[in-house]
Amino acid sequence: MTSRGSLPEIGEMVADGRLRLQRPDRSVLLESLAAARNDLVAANSNAAAFPAWAETMLYEAGLRCARTIVQAAGYRIAAERGHVTAIDAADTLTASNHRLFVRLHRMRRQRHEFMYESAPEPSLADLDQGRKDVEALIRLVEQSMADVT
Repeated sequence: MTSRGSLPEIGEMVADGRLRLQRPDRSVLLESLAAARNDLVAANSNAAAFPAWAETMLYEAGLRCARTIVQAAGYRIAAERGHVTAIDAADTLTASNHRLFVRLHRMRRQRHEFMYESAPEPSLADLDQGRKDVEALIRLVEQSMADVT
C-alpha cells in the first residue's frame, strides 16, 4: 500500500511531463461520468456469471473517475503509464480519500493479471467492496465537477 506521504505533488507530475494543463470541458466530464456509471451497471449485471470481467469493469469505471477528477482540476494525462498517473494524480487532488485510490491500484493490478496472466476469480466480497468504492469515486467526480462550467 502506498502511503499518502509518498504520493507525488501535482507540480512534480507537471514538471515530469506526466500531466499537462488543459482547461476542463464540462461536456467531456459529463460524458466520462456517464461512461463510468454505465461500467458500474455492466459490472453489476455480470458479477454472478463473470466475476473477473465484473471486476475489470469496476476498475474501468474507477479509472474513468480518476481521469475525470484530474480533468476537472484542469489537467490531462500525458504519460506512458497513464493509468498509474491518473490514479496517483486523483489521489493527490482528493486529499482525504487515499484508501479508495489504494484499492483502485489493487484493482489495476488484478485487471492486468486477469487480462495478461492467470489470476484467481475475485470473491463476491471483493466485488461488493469494489462496487462501493466505485460509487464513492463517482460521488468524488460529482464534487470535483461542481465548479466547472
